Amino acid sequence: MTYDGSTKKVVEFVEESSFGTIPADPTFENFGAYINNASVKKTMVPVKIPYLKDDSEADRLQSTKTQKVSEAFASTITMNPTDWSILPYILCAPDSTTYEIGDNIFDLGLGIIVDDQYELLGGGCWNKYECTIASESVAEATLEGMYAKSTGISGTDYVTGTGTHASTPSGDAIKFGDLSSVQYDSADTTTNGITIDSITFGVEYSTNPVKDVGSSLESNTAAWSFGQRNISLSLNMTLDDMTVAPDILDGAGHDFEFAVGGKTLAFSNIFWEGDWDEALDPDDLIAMPLSATNVDLTIT
Repeated sequence: MTYDGSTKKVVEFVEESSFGTIPADPTFENFGAYINNASVKKTMVPVKIPYLKDDSEADRLQSTKTQKVSEAFASTITMNPTDWSILPYILCAPDSTTYEIGDNIFDLGLGIIVDDQYELLGGGCWNKYECTIASESVAEATLEGMYAKSTGISGTDYVTGTGTHASTPSGDAIKFGDLSSVQYDSADTTTNGITIDSITFGVEYSTNPVKDVGSSLESNTAAWSFGQRNISLSLNMTLDDMTVAPDILDGAGHDFEFAVGGKTLAFSNIFWEGDWDEALDPDDLIAMPLSATNVDLTIT
């Protein structure tokens, strides 16, 4: 059978009971989104050992041994969100249903099904998320993660007992036209003389594996070390007047919020960075792209 568009292809996730171990009777979840593409990268980590052959051997110009020392796994998933249920995992919230930013690093497993073949990546963490909501479009998001192990590809389902696979999301994807209560510096955008063309926000951590001689996993990873969280925000605006133009230079903290998907996302301590190229063209609108990193985010 050719693996074409008729082939069953599924990606789902589960919160592990402990690092690298899925719970008994696991309930797998979808990503609160329609998945466009799931890319899983698997790497065999080798070392090359050049050595001296013994007296009886020939071909001394070909004396390098290749030896596997570890494995590495990563995933990139692109999707159109229907809700924000993925954000607690990204923001290290106290639990998976609380939209409060915290320091709880989730242990996650990624399930992959192709036709009648099953694979489970475990000991995972998600370390990068970015979502763009642009005019005349639905929201588009990218999620990146790393994993410490793989069960390998098998004909045996990784869901056992009373466990379940994830269901396909229901409802429409979040779209630009769903945005409401859009405010810049606690005022309507019209008051600030701007119209918003697109919003991009992201969450990213520098993440490194913690290697342990006692680890039973082929990756030798026992945990993940997270660096500082960086929440970023980028806005593309069209100007109706020059009210916000000085904001790129003022070095002051600004705020921006919008409501969509049943939640209000409020960004604060926004210090705009970089340049604003004030291009004046007789035929074009004046645009103002603004970007900031290390901002604060509250979700209610």
